[in-house]
Amino acid sequence: MKKAVISRTRILLLICLSLCSCRQNSLDESDGVAIIDVLNNIGKYQTVPVSEYVSELEYIALETNDNCMIGKVNEIYVGYSHIFIYGFNGNQSFCYSFNRDGKFLGEIGRYGQGPAEYTMIFNMSVDEKEQAIYLSNRGETILKYSWNGVFLQSIKKPETSSYLDNIIFLRDSQFIGHVCNGTGQENYNFIIFNDSAEIIKSFYNYIKFERVATNFNVISIFSMEPYKVSQNMYLKELSNDTLYCLNEQNNLIPQFYFDLGKYIYPVHIRQVFDNEDSRNLIGIPKNTNPIIGTPGQIFFSTSAGLNIPKPKGIVRTIPAWGGGTIDIEENSPVGIYDIGTKRTRLLDTDPVSRIPGLINDLDGGLSFWPRYLTSDNELIDFWQSYEMKEYLTEEYFAAHQIKDPVAHQRLKTLLQDLKEDDNPVIVVAKLK
Repeated sequence: MKKAVISRTRILLLICLSLCSCRQNSLDESDGVAIIDVLNNIGKYQTVPVSEYVSELEYIALETNDNCMIGKVNEIYVGYSHIFIYGFNGNQSFCYSFNRDGKFLGEIGRYGQGPAEYTMIFNMSVDEKEQAIYLSNRGETILKYSWNGVFLQSIKKPETSSYLDNIIFLRDSQFIGHVCNGTGQENYNFIIFNDSAEIIKSFYNYIKFERVATNFNVISIFSMEPYKVSQNMYLKELSNDTLYCLNEQNNLIPQFYFDLGKYIYPVHIRQVFDNEDSRNLIGIPKNTNPIIGTPGQIFFSTSAGLNIPKPKGIVRTIPAWGGGTIDIEENSPVGIYDIGTKRTRLLDTDPVSRIPGLINDLDGGLSFWPRYLTSDNELIDFWQSYEMKEYLTEEYFAAHQIKDPVAHQRLKTLLQDLKEDDNPVIVVAKLK
């Protein structure tokens, strides 16, 4: 199954030796690692309605003014009273705060080189209990602020042999980060440390290889943004096939296995970049679209090579290297694994917009795809205002099933007041 990574036998042995308190209830203890069957679903893309998982969609139009113009969105947090968004306006990082009604509250920190400022944000995480927000800054620091934007502390990152990516708050003044395996020979892949930069626990890296060229595939280095379900944290490296659960006792347990078969990243791609071979490979998740888990499902994205059969995707115009623009088709498949039934499905795109995700048969809006799970078990997405204005026409509505006419009218009222250059609209999905 897995090439140049932990063998299935080793995975099963680790499970037997590890505590199993982080298993979700529907996983049979004797089954070992649950298999998410990507291999046999490539090319078999299904239309899945949002109403299968969601009972209601709520929209939060974020206030738009000169002090909070949102460019590229990297991460979203939606809590009971606050919404935090971090991303980039041009080359500058920003972190903005809104209330649950979308009213702009202020900026968290600011771009700069002062003690309370950041030069570039790499990650955002939130401590709901203490009402604190952490921004992983370029360089050696993590900046801590209150939810009101008051600077509280500069936390030093621990000294490691390689760069740490995806540093996020874990619990009780502890953080977890991923050690990028740029050399191929790093001893550890994840570390837990405290706000005094003391390493509390390190997890051994079993995946080692010889780096034989400077030109290599960067997907073999990085990890996904961890996600949380209840008190368990879930971690994964982009080019590997195992999704791990970190429980409250800080035991790291292999829990889900993405079966990619012939599409998995082999050793030689980790050693030296081979553009032709990489066209036939799949990484999970796509770096810009995280895995989101609920107690019952895993929503995952893929980074599929050019030769992988894909659904028809949306065409976007992006800046090109050296100036100008280029049109690209975004069509890497997304999928859902149902933990109870152990069923894997890869999704087709919307037949009109070609946007990936769950087809919106509730109010007829754009496709929904989760980017965050709240502590109240709500899934969060966002829609760009210009795409809402472009796609959500009477012709679009006529081509879609609409199960909730009242919700449909609310969406149309929102559209009347929305401008193309307004900030994104947050979409809150209430799970069934």
